[in-house]
Amino acid sequence: MYAKALSGLIDKPRDAPASAEAESAPSDDILREWELVQRAQALEDSALASLYSTFYPRIYSYAFLHLGDVQTAEDLTSEVMLKVLESIKKYRFKGLPFSAWVFRIARNKLIDLHRRRKRRGEIDLTQPLATMQASPQVMAERALDRGQIQLALKHLTEEQRQVIVLKFVEGFDNASVARVLGRSEGAIKSLQHRALNSLRRIMSGGAR
Repeated sequence: MYAKALSGLIDKPRDAPASAEAESAPSDDILREWELVQRAQALEDSALASLYSTFYPRIYSYAFLHLGDVQTAEDLTSEVMLKVLESIKKYRFKGLPFSAWVFRIARNKLIDLHRRRKRRGEIDLTQPLATMQASPQVMAERALDRGQIQLALKHLTEEQRQVIVLKFVEGFDNASVARVLGRSEGAIKSLQHRALNSLRRIMSGGAR
């Protein structure tokens, strides 16, 4: 679960790498993903449906962790998936996961949403997780998990929050996070280091 994973992450020694970075050729998973994308680019219905069913829940989770509101997260996720399907023919494989391209679209949509809210003088929504089709125990675990993570992430800068969610919730490597955020890998490592230090202070009760 998210909260347990985050708790385990920040308990690691400061100098220990949080995850091993892949520095070799594209993995078999990435190449299989690219084959699926090529089929989707040819407008094969099953490939398009597979991409949609794979990425919709991931983008929704990403959006919810940043927005804290079910309806807004659903709306943003729908916008992202529509953009992905409309733009998929423009995608070019460069050795990174296709998901890095998808999440870059999601990040841009999130930035656009924040800008629209700012222009209209709106505040970010932070409502609790709404009722979902699940057992009371599962719903409670989800709410606790996401609620704990959201509470901790609120104390980070926007870019630090992006790095933590993309790396340790979505499982991206530094190269993919750099692609999503439009930053260098060195900048991503620095953001990660500062974010983890902040989270250690928060989880130990040092946050204001």
